[in-house]
Amino acid sequence: MPELPEVETLRLQLNPILKGQVISKLEILNKKTFHGDPKLIINRKITGISRFAKVLVFETKDVAIAIHLKMSGRLIYRGKKQPKNLKIDDIELKKLPNSHTRVTFHFKSGDILYFTDQRKFGWIKLLDRVKREALKEKLGIEPFSKNFNVENLYKITSKINRPIKVVLMDQSLISGIGNIYANDGLFCAKIHPKTKAKDLDKKQIQKLHECLLMVLKNGIKYKGASENLFRDAFGQKGELQNYFYVYAREGKPCKVCRTPIVKFRLGGRGTFFCPKCQKSQ
Repeated sequence: MPELPEVETLRLQLNPILKGQVISKLEILNKKTFHGDPKLIINRKITGISRFAKVLVFETKDVAIAIHLKMSGRLIYRGKKQPKNLKIDDIELKKLPNSHTRVTFHFKSGDILYFTDQRKFGWIKLLDRVKREALKEKLGIEPFSKNFNVENLYKITSKINRPIKVVLMDQSLISGIGNIYANDGLFCAKIHPKTKAKDLDKKQIQKLHECLLMVLKNGIKYKGASENLFRDAFGQKGELQNYFYVYAREGKPCKVCRTPIVKFRLGGRGTFFCPKCQKSQ
């Protein structure tokens, strides 16, 4: 599932392209994907693109177009401002729309934005201010907000008896962090994924806070991780998979001590760690 850096990558790419553009037509090819009356956004200008947690938001005057990619969603732009010599590895993305296209945005400029979703879990919702705030209230602290500091992170973890990796991925506590960045953040902080959150001391939390921000910023720097389905707004792969610390590196040598990386299941998700660098407490 695309996490905060992947969604932020899309925001950074699409905002300068779509800001100021007017939606002229909307094709809804899968009714379960789109929630709301499409007439509300026809002839509406996109005033900007924002993000909270893993949700991308196209702003218009009265209604927000909220988009969640879930497991396999993609937003692919085609138009005058796409880069030349695109490096597209996915055959399906070379011809759009395709069999996985669920919603297509047409703009008066002639530009097109395709929402494709192989597994059909993603959604697009039209939200007024009240519904938008209600959705945000269900989410925890945003990692790039001023509220995400060492003190608040310690307040969260010190009261919870669950494994720290499970806590990091709980969107009601901290929003935007998923499996990739939880694994690599814990490796950076030298914390075993099974360590109970309440057993971490202030010094460990300070290091974890530093590491989480670092791995998230790296994710944005390298335009996301594309070891699975994520592609950027032009259909190209991100590069973070070339720089993973432990995620998806089972059996490969640790980049610090050369010990083979181990994988196990925790909270229903594949979990990766170095037995030497991340010793259990």
